[in-house]
Amino acid sequence: MTYLSGNVKKRKSYVTYFLYGCIFLVVVTFWPELRTRIYTVIEPAVVRIGITKGSLSIFPDFFRIYTTSHATFIAQQKELEAKIEDLENLVAEQDSKLREESLISSIQGTTSSIRVSPIILYPLMQDITKMYSTILLSKGYKDGITIGSTVYIRGNQAVCTIKEVFAASSLCLLLTSAGVITEGVTSSSSITLSLVGRGGHFIANVLRDTPISVGEIVYVRNNPNTTIGVVKEIVHNNQDTSWRVFVEGAYNPVTSSIFYVQQ
Repeated sequence: MTYLSGNVKKRKSYVTYFLYGCIFLVVVTFWPELRTRIYTVIEPAVVRIGITKGSLSIFPDFFRIYTTSHATFIAQQKELEAKIEDLENLVAEQDSKLREESLISSIQGTTSSIRVSPIILYPLMQDITKMYSTILLSKGYKDGITIGSTVYIRGNQAVCTIKEVFAASSLCLLLTSAGVITEGVTSSSSITLSLVGRGGHFIANVLRDTPISVGEIVYVRNNPNTTIGVVKEIVHNNQDTSWRVFVEGAYNPVTSSIFYVQQ
């Protein structure tokens, strides 16, 4: 009897494992479609959690500022005031140039282009399985976000491309995500680089003796006004016909908290 009971238990366990295996195969096979359908249902809760998490982070910042020494606070304040004055001077210079261009355009009978303010987004959460893969952002198709739009951070630094759009949020694929290829061009020598994402940075191969140096800014090739990173290291061996260039991306999950999309 004990032998028969043991066989029955084994058969049940085999059936259970078989069912688990079937469920796993179904989920893996249809995961892209299932993920989109599941997220559409839970999106309101995810957005609320992201907003709540952002509001809770205010307290640690307040505590840190409160415990900072008075002397350090004064030094930081003076530094910020100097930066603000510098920015105000820059804005005044740009306004002057815009007025001159507007005057020239009116004389020539042409109209000057007006820059449209970008859409501002905030991160709700990151892909917990791949830190440098995707970001869930706080705006969706209701706000004018479209698939394929380039998202950038301060300094007009491109960081990701909109991959999926939902009602009140959107999923952005980082340019540094593994396997993503972006065409870049160096600032001083205008050398084209095929940048391959490696999670937080890029790698590009160039011909030996290519005039490229550490510290060079790399721009997006099809948009020279947008930066993509900075050359951090060049690994070269005189025995090889090519060199490997490491480019650090602009995105940092610790410091990047405001994102922009041009309308």
